[in-house]
Amino acid sequence: MPEAGVDFVPAARLRLLPGGAAAPAPGAVRIFLMGGDALARAGVMSLLAGHDGLTVVGDDEPGPRALAALRAHRPDVLVLHAPRDLREVAALLDGIDPELPVLTVGGCEPDARCAQSLHGHLPATTTARQLAAAVSLAAAGYALTRGRPPAADGAAGRPRGKTSVSDVPPEALTDREGEVLDLVSRGLSNTEIAQSLTLSEHTVKTHVQNLLHKLRLRNRVHVAIYAFEAGLR
Repeated sequence: MPEAGVDFVPAARLRLLPGGAAAPAPGAVRIFLMGGDALARAGVMSLLAGHDGLTVVGDDEPGPRALAALRAHRPDVLVLHAPRDLREVAALLDGIDPELPVLTVGGCEPDARCAQSLHGHLPATTTARQLAAAVSLAAAGYALTRGRPPAADGAAGRPRGKTSVSDVPPEALTDREGEVLDLVSRGLSNTEIAQSLTLSEHTVKTHVQNLLHKLRLRNRVHVAIYAFEAGLR
């Protein structure tokens, strides 16, 4: 079921960027948050803190100090919150490693030039769960773009159930494991999944491990990719 508010995922298409970031090593996706409003950055960090598989390794306002911190922390994804104008986005992209996935949240929308270098632009109304899912996909080298894709492009050109991360069909899962997979792909933590399904966290962890084993997936990032590419989201 779509979440309340802007449901950007079904309206978007996913594509694997040529030369995009390599799939992250097992463990948490490392995020660096950049934005001019310190209070807003603190809010975004608190929203992401409860999501399993994600960790914010640093934050700062745009500028030379932030770029130095970025190089020191070596994050998997850079999130730019509420850029003021296109010049700020362009200057940032010119000053960072082109292989680093970048998501912008709120603020000005990127122009065509910037959009080619970004892994996605999310509206200011994006929920924490949507942002968590987008960050996980960006870490795996995917970009979020608006509009209907050509038939041969990316996941849309792949038959339903066929994915780049596993050749095991969704039918291999039990109904409960399918429910857990859907919630993991939405960016929910084990605690949130347990509350949603009225289960213990231990039971949720068991279901997550079982679906990873059955689908031969490495981590929660690949669960999100699998759900999108298999047409489950």
